Amino acid sequence: MDRIGIYQALARCHEKLGDVKSAGQWRRKAGSAYLTLSDDAMAKDERQYLSLVEYRNAVQDLAGDPSLKEIAGEYKSVLAENWKGGPEGLTHEGLFGGVFLMGLGDHAAAARYLFDSAEAISEQATEARDPALREAARRAYELAHEAAMKSGNMQVAQVAKVRATDLAQPAP
Repeated sequence: MDRIGIYQALARCHEKLGDVKSAGQWRRKAGSAYLTLSDDAMAKDERQYLSLVEYRNAVQDLAGDPSLKEIAGEYKSVLAENWKGGPEGLTHEGLFGGVFLMGLGDHAAAARYLFDSAEAISEQATEARDPALREAARRAYELAHEAAMKSGNMQVAQVAKVRATDLAQPAP
């Protein structure tokens, strides 16, 4: 685990020096290192999530860099592994992942993450009667609709559009 801390420290150092591309590469190493830990060192779900956080930070740092395409596949794989249990507790990751994947042209995967996140946020908004969460869910459904249309998934596109329209109406 010490090497993960070293990788994270090096990432922060490069970030502070204004070299975010190098920071991204160190974050990538930290994300990968979490995945190599044994169950004795850290619980699988915890290391999967911490790996996802490192990879998300890495892809943000590497925006516009040629290495982004390569790391995007690693990020997508770690996101998918984390998502197996559903979006609960991961809606922010689903939103980021969905928009990121849209930017890469992977609209089918983007639609899935955005729609699932919208569903979870909508449930939270209803339970809490929170207008800000309601608006966030509406916007997530709009993004899911856009991604689904671009991927040719008309069923998801239609459901997302209907739900976004419903959420645009005043709350009951």
